Amino acid sequence: MKLSPLLAFIVAITLALLVVFVIDPLDPSTFSTPFCLGLILMWLSLRQKAWVVLCIAILYCVLDFYATNWFLGTFRHPAEHPYFWFFQRFGLFSVVCVMAVYLSYHREESEKTLNHIQGVLRKLPAPMVISDAAGYITYVNEALCSFFGQPSAKLVGNRYVDLFMGHTQEGKAMRYYIELFAEQRDAAHEVELRVPVSPVNTKGYLICLGQGASRNMITILQVSESVVSK
Repeated sequence: MKLSPLLAFIVAITLALLVVFVIDPLDPSTFSTPFCLGLILMWLSLRQKAWVVLCIAILYCVLDFYATNWFLGTFRHPAEHPYFWFFQRFGLFSVVCVMAVYLSYHREESEKTLNHIQGVLRKLPAPMVISDAAGYITYVNEALCSFFGQPSAKLVGNRYVDLFMGHTQEGKAMRYYIELFAEQRDAAHEVELRVPVSPVNTKGYLICLGQGASRNMITILQVSESVVSK
C-alpha cells in the first residue's frame, strides 16, 4: 500500500524519533541511528516522490547530527579522534541520503517515461500485444481489446499460444515461440495467426526486442478498421 506524502512524512518522523530517543539509547555502547534511518530512507525511495524523500532526508540529517553528538558525549570510551569519527559516520549517512533522493527521482522519471510510452501504445489504431519469454501476455492496447471485445484485465496474463496459435499443436506452437526468442537479431516476422474471434487466419507481424529475461515479443495484427471498431 502506497502512503500519501503527508502520511509518509508522519510515519517517517515518528520512526526516526523512536530510533533516536528510544532504541539507540538502550545500548550506549553502540550507535545504530544511521543504519536504522538509512533503511527507512531506502524504503521511502521506493514508494515516495523525490521531494518527499528530500524533505525527510534533511530532517534525518538533523536527527543524525544530534544522535552522533549525543553518542560522542555520553560514551564512556570515546574515539581517539572524535572529529574524524564524526566525519566518517555523518559523512556516510549523508551519502545514503543523497542516494535515496536520487533513487526516488530516477524511479519517478522512469515511471513517467513508462506511462508516456504506454499512453502512446494504447492509442495505436492497430491491435498490438506484448508477451514475455515465458509465453504470457504482459500488455495489450485498446485496439486489441476492441478486437477481442474484452477488457485488458481478462487478456493480460493469458498464454500467447492460447489466444493466437489455437490452430497449431501446442508443442509445435511453443517451440516456434521459443525459437523466435532465441534469435539474437531483432527481426520482424510475418505470420498467420488464428484468433478465436475471427473465422479466418489473421496476418500479424512479430518483433522480438531486448536481451535475456527482459526480451519481449511485440505482435501487431493487420485487421481492417471496421473489425477493430466492432
